[in-house]
Amino acid sequence: MPDRPEMTAPPLTVESLLERLRAYADEIHDKPLTNSVFSLALSLFQDLDSGRASLDDFAGLIDTLHYDLLCGRAERLRAQHATGEDPWASVRKKLEVAAKKGLDAFTDAAGKLHGGIVFTAHPTFALSRELREAFAAYVTDGDDASKQALCDEANTPRPDWPDRITLLSEHDEAQQAIANARAAGREYAGLVLSVAREAFPESWRSFRPVLPTIASWVGYDLDGRTDIHWSQSIALRLKEKASQLAYYKVRLSALKSAASGTLDGLIMRLGHARTHTEKAAAHFEGDLFDPDTLIRAANFLTTPSDDKLTDHNEITAQLDEVIADRATSEDLAAELAILRAEIETLGLGTARIHLRVNAAQVRTVLSRDLNLDTEDRELGRLALSQLSEMAETEKVRPVNFADLFIEQSTARRQFMMCAQILKHIDAHSPIRFLIAESENPATVMGALYLARQYGVDHALDISPLFETPEALETGGRFVERLLEEDAFCGYVRARGYLSIQLGFSDSGRFIGQVAGNMAIERIHNLIGRALARKLPGMGLLFFNTHGESMGRGAYPGSFEKRFNHLLTPWTRAGLKQRDIHPIHEVSFQGGDGFLHFATPALSRATHAAWCEHALSASDDVPEDPFYMETDFVWDAYRALRHWHEKLFTNEDYARLLGGFAAGFLVKAGSRPVKRAGSAAGPSAIRAISHNALLQQLGIPLNSACGIGSSMPRETERLKDLINASPRLHSLVMLACHARMLTSLPAMRGYASVFDPEVWLALSRYGEGEHEEALRRVADALSDYTTNTSFKRIANILSVDLIQFDRLLAELDEAPSIETRHEARLHLHTLHAIRQAVMMYAVSLVGRLRNFSARHDTSLDDLIGEVLNLRIGEAVSSLETIYPASRNETDLIAGMSENGFERSDSTTAGYDTLHREVIDPLRLTDELIHRISVATCHTFDAWG
Repeated sequence: MPDRPEMTAPPLTVESLLERLRAYADEIHDKPLTNSVFSLALSLFQDLDSGRASLDDFAGLIDTLHYDLLCGRAERLRAQHATGEDPWASVRKKLEVAAKKGLDAFTDAAGKLHGGIVFTAHPTFALSRELREAFAAYVTDGDDASKQALCDEANTPRPDWPDRITLLSEHDEAQQAIANARAAGREYAGLVLSVAREAFPESWRSFRPVLPTIASWVGYDLDGRTDIHWSQSIALRLKEKASQLAYYKVRLSALKSAASGTLDGLIMRLGHARTHTEKAAAHFEGDLFDPDTLIRAANFLTTPSDDKLTDHNEITAQLDEVIADRATSEDLAAELAILRAEIETLGLGTARIHLRVNAAQVRTVLSRDLNLDTEDRELGRLALSQLSEMAETEKVRPVNFADLFIEQSTARRQFMMCAQILKHIDAHSPIRFLIAESENPATVMGALYLARQYGVDHALDISPLFETPEALETGGRFVERLLEEDAFCGYVRARGYLSIQLGFSDSGRFIGQVAGNMAIERIHNLIGRALARKLPGMGLLFFNTHGESMGRGAYPGSFEKRFNHLLTPWTRAGLKQRDIHPIHEVSFQGGDGFLHFATPALSRATHAAWCEHALSASDDVPEDPFYMETDFVWDAYRALRHWHEKLFTNEDYARLLGGFAAGFLVKAGSRPVKRAGSAAGPSAIRAISHNALLQQLGIPLNSACGIGSSMPRETERLKDLINASPRLHSLVMLACHARMLTSLPAMRGYASVFDPEVWLALSRYGEGEHEEALRRVADALSDYTTNTSFKRIANILSVDLIQFDRLLAELDEAPSIETRHEARLHLHTLHAIRQAVMMYAVSLVGRLRNFSARHDTSLDDLIGEVLNLRIGEAVSSLETIYPASRNETDLIAGMSENGFERSDSTTAGYDTLHREVIDPLRLTDELIHRISVATCHTFDAWG
């Protein structure tokens, strides 16, 4: 090739890269095929390939961008929590308004269960614990010191973090968040008692505040995992109980001096109970697969003891007496009433338990153990009738820990564990029994039968989870059918409410987040109507489980918008008008969700926002044309759902998610990324990982896309309805927010990385010196379908987004195209750097010559591994094939006979190859994943 003139690389700063992106974007009017992201990526790759820039230079850019995006995320979180303001001010006003209406109204507001908060886990711990702690401190304090600490931590690699993510570490973090939530709940209780004392000076001592519940499934959720042994759940519950007993003792001890000795006996009782519980926990942390260890643990826990405490009513009964005694000062009585409210909310644990199993696990035990007819093995109507009759049984099967040890079925073990918890740990705290992927009412009836068989139905809230398209479509009829059974109606009357779980994550994955939200609101109302017809006066508990990203149900913006998005004012008002009391539970999931409770100030703001939401339920149904023009709205819903379902089953979409993109993911949790035993394709990928893949590719399409294609002939009518309807407007603004983060140039750039024409052009006209390596890569890509599949999906999205952008241009409050483009520049820069690093990684391997077949690895294999971003595997193979020099100075120096090698310079290893190929290749892997973490900040969550 002819000599090429030396090129001088433009300065590598974030500002210069942003300017280059703007300049590339300006060219699109003259050059319609211009891709600003890939144009920058090509330039950066050639800087690397020619030696004008290094990977270390890129590392500095990534650090800067990471920190900038992290600070932007912190500002959004700070705005959401309104730090610096009194979070309780609005809550107090609502309580005072209720109190002015009389004791009954005040009791409805503050003496009745309205729901609460659930802490869930799953793979959302992409940020290290240290970084999240520094982040939370900066959001809370906002001073120069906390900002510098955040900067330092953001740029401190934590390579050991993924290995530190375990079930126990997740449980530990959940408990820290729970402790802060508990402290905020105590403040709310104090506020309620303060208003009660002012409004009802003669009767306030008899008023019992009902606090927002706190629950957790961390350590108890078996859906999709087999690594949580029942003994581990028991041990965790005992540790939680010991912690809570210690908390109650500390709270009472602080009031001891004012109580004139009336609390001494109770304080001593709590101390003994805590010690006994700690010993029991230690027993259950042993190897319970060993029968002798199990016997010792079981006998210690189950043997009657004066130190054993299983009924929190024993504590509250004594508090009742002191509070009611007029000799007790008002201040002391109020403090004890606050503690009593906490005990009645939490029982003998830090949080209420949410057990979760899969419907298939319940069906398995029913089909196997109950001898259902073969033709009814799918638990149809015949099974429902049989199980309904069986559920009438009053015979309770005795259970001990040997039964748990012997039992093999997951579902039956969980019911047995409930029985043991209620008998020996906490007799009265409700336990939620969540059944994932519920599509059959017989499954729920079977769960009720098993609950009665083990004598736990009085404390168990059996809750079907509706999340799949089929379940969302038929869930209303599902509940109607259950309510036709006397056994089930009797169970709901005894509990006082019906419990239902709705999954925003999976519904959004299958049919898109906007359509999923519409389907969930519909099922809210269908179930409400069914319950009102059959059991008026009951409560209806919705546990709306979701993640922290908009693609998993978390509405961007204020808490008010978020909570109303999950359970709308229209739905809540409609339930109240039908004489159904709405009870709302919301989830805060994993590392991202726990941030809302990471400091006392953040927890206080989050808790206050939830209390304000609970106190804002009205009997007046808001006017909204969304609920009047139902034919048009549901035509739009069906079209939107069809668009997403068609895309989800597209073979190109499967290749999009099933190829190299998985290499972008980092370990973010203790639960597997894919569902065990699921069919191949997108349905096998869990919702969090599915969302994370879309985020990393720059296309959060399950939130941003489909609307433009849903009603192409009714655009004008749709526009008018969106502007007139608060509900539809909010849904479209969620999609608009996702649209601002959607980048087809980024996605097409990834496609171009896998385009052999690009590599051939670079080998001929590029500025690097490794033409043969680039041609080798082009040859390796000749049979790849990645480029074609990406382009086809990009074209589908492009057609949809063109229509959506036209719609947005005519909507109230929608940002301009220029605003959206500018908001994506930092994200575009990260994508361009990553594409350049990916190209550099594969070009490095392309430089290698073929090697001995004895290593059972070919050069094509290595190139394939790097193209699929299995760079770590490629590095391991290369280190085996080309070992580096070892430190053999002492060995060489110790030889009396002269040899070729000298101790100061040995040539026995492949040090040059390590320095020029293997070490840089390892660094590319690290940089790609650092970009993944930085990218997630724009979405305010991982996945």
